[in-house]
Amino acid sequence: MIQLFHCFGAKPAHRVDTEMAVSMLRASGCTYLAVNTHSIDTVDNGDQLPVGYASATLGSVRDSAGAELGLCPVLNINHPTTAAEAVERARRAVELTGVRIVKLEVLDSDLTVSANHEVVAAARELCADGLEVWPLITADQQAFDECVALGSTMVRVMGSPIGSLRGIEPDSLPVIEELLASSPVPAMLDGGIGSAADVVLAFRLGFRSVLINSCLFADRAGPVESLRAFRVVCEQVGHRARSAQQPAHAMVRDGEW
Repeated sequence: MIQLFHCFGAKPAHRVDTEMAVSMLRASGCTYLAVNTHSIDTVDNGDQLPVGYASATLGSVRDSAGAELGLCPVLNINHPTTAAEAVERARRAVELTGVRIVKLEVLDSDLTVSANHEVVAAARELCADGLEVWPLITADQQAFDECVALGSTMVRVMGSPIGSLRGIEPDSLPVIEELLASSPVPAMLDGGIGSAADVVLAFRLGFRSVLINSCLFADRAGPVESLRAFRVVCEQVGHRARSAQQPAHAMVRDGEW
């Protein structure tokens, strides 16, 4: 089964309260709780950090879910545009929460595409701090290799711009195939996923996980039902692969999906 990750909205118009956040986690089966840090200068303690852009917080979601979901918080360093901002915010979030997994991004001025050079610079400092860092990059072999060399335990690769719902851009496919073929660490497809077909393609290419966000709020069914549907796709591909005793991405490649 390809691992399913998700966030709780990509912009303030995506409204998620505590009840919906917990329902989304139950629907997806995801145990990683992405905690936003864009408002870190306005909070006094880590429990006040937002989950999404509405009323849900790290403290409210953790308390509502209890031990049932086995949640593991992850610091979502969302929307910085410089390495310095990302590093400062990540260090402050670690100080406030004690969480040491960092979902790192540094974006362009439109907040839709990774600024790879800045991401690598931030990853260098945070990995040196002894943190577990998951950097987000566009499909680029050099940036991928640099993130791995720095000690990143997983690298997130964009298929297309954030919120575009375009899946993997055709121009990015050859680069993605090449970097995944020799990757010594798990890679996540994160950016532009818009449909179940994008998840199946991620299997074929060899991604170990996917992250979905904007598309959950574009679907008329709503985030909870959308996550249930994505989870079914992930489980079905994994089940077919186990039944055939071969990797799921090989089945898709060979036309068995």
